[in-house]
Amino acid sequence: MTAPESWYATRTMRALELLAFRPCAASEVAHALQVHPRTARRLLNRLVDDGYVARTEGERRMYSPTMRLVALAGQVVERSELARRAAAAVDRLHRETGAAAHLTAPSYRSVLCLVHRAGPAPEGFRPQLRELVPAHSTAAGKALLAHRAEWRASVVSQGLERYTERTLVDPAELEREAVRIRERGFAIEDGEYRVTQRGIAAPVFDDGGEAVAALGIVDSIERLDARTLAAASPLVRRLAAAVSEALGSPPDSGSGEMLSTS
Repeated sequence: MTAPESWYATRTMRALELLAFRPCAASEVAHALQVHPRTARRLLNRLVDDGYVARTEGERRMYSPTMRLVALAGQVVERSELARRAAAAVDRLHRETGAAAHLTAPSYRSVLCLVHRAGPAPEGFRPQLRELVPAHSTAAGKALLAHRAEWRASVVSQGLERYTERTLVDPAELEREAVRIRERGFAIEDGEYRVTQRGIAAPVFDDGGEAVAALGIVDSIERLDARTLAAASPLVRRLAAAVSEALGSPPDSGSGEMLSTS
């Protein structure tokens, strides 16, 4: 029986997804895709010929994505409805707080910065545009983890890396933090990823009520003190709600927890 054409397309995308994390040999790709090594090798060599994958020469050939794939992903991000609808909110958040403002989306154990606004001389607060930062130690990541139970379980199952003395690495404490975030509507990062950095973020929901992004700010712990943080939290929540509304989110989004993965 001939496999449907969509199956071949899905298999190709899964191979690229696997290579995005680390270079792999054809045998490793074959194992992950549950196909014969010759099939995996043909697939990878076609991707090499098309310029999406590079291959090392030697006794054990390794395959990895090229910048062509990175450029393609960048175009997808830049033209996404989510990024377009959130751009004005990120601009306003930066303008009214003076802090670096961003919109992020979940990406496996991390969150990816889709939109970023900062002053003319940004001080390196993270995330920067199209940068991955860990989910469990950043405000943006925790805002999303709190509303995505299956993704949170997946992140926890791989171990929580410690970045500072304040990083949450105990799964039980992360669960308690998720409850607090859902109750107050936003997440706070306090020296958990960078000892000099503090942040706040609120989730953005799509038309299905799923938390698909987080809108937030980061700044130094001196500038984003307790008083400034308290003043900024209503604005962050309002703008995140406005983006959610633009995406067609139901009015009661955020009151519960989405059982979804990334």
